[in-house]
Amino acid sequence: MLNRLDEKSLFYQRAISIWEDFCHLHKSLYDLSCDEYLTLLESDIDKLETIIPLKEEIISKISDLENERSEFIEKLNSIALFSNQIERSSDLIQAFSEIEQQNGIAALKNLNSLLIDIIQKLQDQNKKNQVFLNKAMISLREVKQSFSGKKQYTTYGADGQTRSLHR
Repeated sequence: MLNRLDEKSLFYQRAISIWEDFCHLHKSLYDLSCDEYLTLLESDIDKLETIIPLKEEIISKISDLENERSEFIEKLNSIALFSNQIERSSDLIQAFSEIEQQNGIAALKNLNSLLIDIIQKLQDQNKKNQVFLNKAMISLREVKQSFSGKKQYTTYGADGQTRSLHR
């Protein structure tokens, strides 16, 4: 039967595998978001229609992996391998710090830092995509209104809400 350190090492390897998968999937999603932005700039609707299902597929895989991560942490907590309950990533990193010190490489900590960095870049890229889409929608609305002969003015009220005036 495995001793506690061997058992922790096996679980550590599983944690590393999950975080590597998270990094890989988020990097793929980031790459697709960058491609999406370029496609939006090119106004290539056909290419955009192929990117969106790919992004949805990756997001679904991330969701599945998140479920796997939750089950993994539940299992760690149920077998009481560590003295403290694991609720967050930082708890998991702390729990495996002994193994990382023995190995001389903070792999889980580094992967978690990499994952956070990728997610931040992904969020920034998604904001750029959204800003572009918002500007495009405003331009399309203005073009549509110019064809109908109606002019619409947008202002903001004291509460910060958008108000539209038709003339």
